[in-house]
Amino acid sequence: MKTITKNRLKKILISLIKKIDQEASNIRVIKNNDYTNLIKVDYIYKDQPTLNKLDVVWCSFGTRDNRLFYDVSGYQGRHYFGEQDYSADMQIAWSYVQQELARYNSHSESYYGFDGTMEMIGDGELYGINLKENVFLRQPSEAVRKAYNNAFYNDYPELKNINKMKG
Repeated sequence: MKTITKNRLKKILISLIKKIDQEASNIRVIKNNDYTNLIKVDYIYKDQPTLNKLDVVWCSFGTRDNRLFYDVSGYQGRHYFGEQDYSADMQIAWSYVQQELARYNSHSESYYGFDGTMEMIGDGELYGINLKENVFLRQPSEAVRKAYNNAFYNDYPELKNINKMKG
């Protein structure tokens, strides 16, 4: 049985970014200090260069108290770990990481109780993780989709008529 290492955790996190954040480019790992590395990305918009963002922290990983951890500390990364304002949290990113960690008889648990926030790596798989599921195919139910749509239009009623005109 393989064990999880810092290098393997880095590969899992980079793989997640490539699979889930289609706008991220130039993914790189920067040493932050003796214990922590940052994964930074760029967002380049050829049609609107004023929107470009460079050196955006997506997440960090390393060791703390002699245990591996990862922390999706950047806003761009947090969006995929349950910080979406108007879309259902399908736990896609968190589930993918759990599936990958299970290959090394490991799992992660949040130190603070929020998915992706200071996830400490531990031994053993989490019960109930379906290793064969393609988590990227998860979709919210119609009722959930409507609830988030209504929440958006309650906050931005001026956009409701504009979107109806677009058809």
